[in-house]
Amino acid sequence: MTHDQVLPLLDAYIDDELDVATSVAVTEHVTTCSDCQRWLAERRVLSARCREPSLRYLPPPGMERRLSLRLGVRREPPTRTFVWPAAAAAALVLTLSGYLVGQMQARVPEVATDLVAAHVRAVLSTRDIDVRSSDHHTVRPWFATQLPFSPPVPELAGGDVDLMGGRVDFVNHMRVAALVYQRGHHVIDVFVWPRSSNRDLRGAEAAIDGFHVETAEVGDFHAAMVSDMSVAELREFRDRWVTAAR
Repeated sequence: MTHDQVLPLLDAYIDDELDVATSVAVTEHVTTCSDCQRWLAERRVLSARCREPSLRYLPPPGMERRLSLRLGVRREPPTRTFVWPAAAAAALVLTLSGYLVGQMQARVPEVATDLVAAHVRAVLSTRDIDVRSSDHHTVRPWFATQLPFSPPVPELAGGDVDLMGGRVDFVNHMRVAALVYQRGHHVIDVFVWPRSSNRDLRGAEAAIDGFHVETAEVGDFHAAMVSDMSVAELREFRDRWVTAAR
């Protein structure tokens, strides 16, 4: 998609209101467009500030009574019990259900959403791997020419997991190394970036739309593993990866 096509979609994109195909197309454009990246970053900061507790005001106790006295309004005690019509009760239940689901979704950290989006974008695109090799002596030097750091690129022993190569991706508002592994029919992305970036992975482990995120720290690096494997399988992979990377 072109920049002019993406621009009017950004509001719906940040609110997760686009269909999957359009969302993937917008995400692919955003990874290479600094103007869109800046717009999204500014909008996310504004959204976070609007939710700050300091912007909320609770009236002091007794304020309602004092206003009623000043306005000369008499508050009569209720004389009957109001019975909710069935339709109104059903609407209330639906509203509360939607609110609770929204609250649950809002608890998913932004970094976890970014990680899963980057993984899905790569799997659905033709650019899932920039350097294709199973040899870490080829993959790691390639990253050193593309990024200001050289991530660990372990080859896992056992024969059931293959290093496919790597690519440079954009996650959490920064460029990161993405190592690509395959186990059976599962693709596993390992996103790596320096701990000195001050963008940690606190609370990033999550399950989003059938994909799981597991995290680790190895030396001077943060690492995040994303795949559609089960949680148990992905954690086993994470432990093996960390052991081999040390």
